[in-house]
Amino acid sequence: MKVQYKILVVDDEPIILFYIQDLLASVDNYIVETAESGEQALEILPSFKPDLILLDIQLPAMNGYEVCRKIRADNRYRFTKIIMVSGHARVNERLMGYEAGADDYIGKPFEKEELLAKVRVFTQLKNKEEVDQVKGDLLTLITHETRTPVSGIIGCAELLVSDPTLSEEGKELAGLIAKSGQQLFQFMKNAVLLCKLKAGMELHFNPEPVSGMLANVINNLVEENLDRHIGITTDFDDSIILQADWPLLINVFKFVIDNAFKFSPDSGTITIKSWQTDGILFVSVQDEGEGLDPHMREHIFDEFAIKDVAHHQKGQGISLAICRYILHYHHGAIHVEGNPGSGATFVIKLPLQPIEGIGEHES
Repeated sequence: MKVQYKILVVDDEPIILFYIQDLLASVDNYIVETAESGEQALEILPSFKPDLILLDIQLPAMNGYEVCRKIRADNRYRFTKIIMVSGHARVNERLMGYEAGADDYIGKPFEKEELLAKVRVFTQLKNKEEVDQVKGDLLTLITHETRTPVSGIIGCAELLVSDPTLSEEGKELAGLIAKSGQQLFQFMKNAVLLCKLKAGMELHFNPEPVSGMLANVINNLVEENLDRHIGITTDFDDSIILQADWPLLINVFKFVIDNAFKFSPDSGTITIKSWQTDGILFVSVQDEGEGLDPHMREHIFDEFAIKDVAHHQKGQGISLAICRYILHYHHGAIHVEGNPGSGATFVIKLPLQPIEGIGEHES
């Protein structure tokens, strides 16, 4: 069944209302209401709840800009898309519309194909944004509600591991329970972080030496993987100072280096390097794992990209997507090199100084 989209057309010219209503009626998944004034449009909103508003600028009494501002001031319509309509093509009109909160602009007379295309794009976008919001809210709720029981499971399992009366087999099983609980807890934290990144976050920059931050991450991960005897080779430029939102960015280094540990064979070696060229920081992390085929290289930074069972057991397919988002916030990038059987090398690239205008993510 097709999704039904509600469209409100606001114009003081009856012939325009009739034309647009007739045009949109040719598409079977649009429900159309009309209003001849801004006041009438605002009265219709609470009951009709449109997905999209085609709003004429030149309205009597209350013009389109004022109507747009009133709609944007009401949180109930934060996902509603607004396309301003005008008989003029002046740049200042468009700018005033965007400042009032409009999503797009179309001039009169308009081509029907252009109007239908804009309506289609913005109704689908509104639907996607609402779905993303629901998914994010649900995930946050699930994480909040499961945090206490998961913590209880981990705590009880760790107590069993240290119980001298428990058999070695029992301790091993308790250890597996604790480890699985910790993995679940970390996944929930990562999922919430991903939702926050997609929704938009403000960054707070401070300078830190890159080699020191990398060393801290490496030491912690080596401690967690002592029984695997994985060697670490480093080649750092100790002079590099990076301006970044470090509480956020440190996750990139954690996830990429942890990924190298997960896919490295026992007693293997991970090589980590840092250098700078023309104001750009480069960090590479090379493992001796199985490597990646071209298809996986192309999609490895997508959300939940790792679908096959063998890889899914080692990672939930979310941490590398988080890396991509965090680096996007910093105007950085990440890519992976390597072929099947030759290991993988992840290369992170970041500007050493913040780029003007950065601070809030734009989807």
